[in-house]
Amino acid sequence: MDKRFSSIDDIMNSDLFDQIVAPSRKQKQVFYDTEVENFMEIVKFYQENGREPEKTNDFARLSERSLASRLIGIRKNPDRIAKLKEYDDVGLLAPPKKFDKEIKSLDDILNFGSSELLGDLAQSDSEKSIFNTSRFREVENKPDFVAKRKHMKDFSKYEPLFRNVQKEIAAGTRKILPFKNYEIKQGSFLIQKGTVLYVESIGEKFKTNNGEENARLHVIYENGTESNVLLRSLAANLYRTGSGGKMITDNIDNLIDGVEEEDISSGYIYVLRSLSDNSQIQEIDNLYKIGVTTESVEKRIANAINESTYLYAPVEIVTKYHVFNLDAAKFENAIHKVLKDNKLDVEIVGVNGRMIVPREWFVIPLNQLDFVINEIITKVIILE
Repeated sequence: MDKRFSSIDDIMNSDLFDQIVAPSRKQKQVFYDTEVENFMEIVKFYQENGREPEKTNDFARLSERSLASRLIGIRKNPDRIAKLKEYDDVGLLAPPKKFDKEIKSLDDILNFGSSELLGDLAQSDSEKSIFNTSRFREVENKPDFVAKRKHMKDFSKYEPLFRNVQKEIAAGTRKILPFKNYEIKQGSFLIQKGTVLYVESIGEKFKTNNGEENARLHVIYENGTESNVLLRSLAANLYRTGSGGKMITDNIDNLIDGVEEEDISSGYIYVLRSLSDNSQIQEIDNLYKIGVTTESVEKRIANAINESTYLYAPVEIVTKYHVFNLDAAKFENAIHKVLKDNKLDVEIVGVNGRMIVPREWFVIPLNQLDFVINEIITKVIILE
């Protein structure tokens, strides 16, 4: 029995999502263990640099810091150590040596002496940890303001901005790029943990205690919440491993279909309107067909008057989407599943007197249909 989906989120969390983003070119399927692959990245770093990755504070070495954090996590888990031991050709998983060097810098503490000098939170005697503050009085001069997300009362006036950005991402006139260089500007659209956010305004800039420039932002999120977060805090969160920090480019008017040389075309998703003179069909408002083709849409519908799938009548192209780097047929299937409650479920008498059960026809206002398709495209691209 066909699995039922109730929302776009159901699609994104299902096996169907993995099928949609599968490469369009036929390739031999290769299975691998993600945890092993991640560990081998650490081994490769050691082999190339002659040392373990460090938890550096240098923004130019954030990928190295990520590897260091990953290694620490593995070393704290006996099951992961047992699983990865056979791949450890350089001794990364051997019991750590006791720190016996002279402390010369903060990096020495963070990378070599954290357990010895700072205390291990996993110890039963947690009072020895530097992170235990229970014996100290609570500080009275707390920050006068802590940024938190809250529901936005007038989100409706900003919602069209997010819808338009979705449409432009789907059309390829906006690109999604990795976040870099603290590029946060007023009017910017960014992505954090799969959520699109809009920098509505940037307050007066000021210097922090360490001399860095900062500012209070008014940030609006696509889920209808807002926050007055600090610029550097937002940037740090976007850089943080696992946050999925990305930036959305401005509308690139001179980018033709947003296509690059390495992009792989898998076909077109099209939306059609029937031009039938059949009274049964004419009486149905907001009736549209959603289909897929690997050839041009114009060529596919050229013989519409002789095909039952087009209700034996001419059709008009409402819109079409050229699909790149995704499986177009499975993408169409995802749209159909999301719109299952809008599917036309009637029998129509055809021109030859036979009964037709329309397939892939949906009753839904065009603006809602456009929103659903663009949202699915955007979510797939963001989460890819």
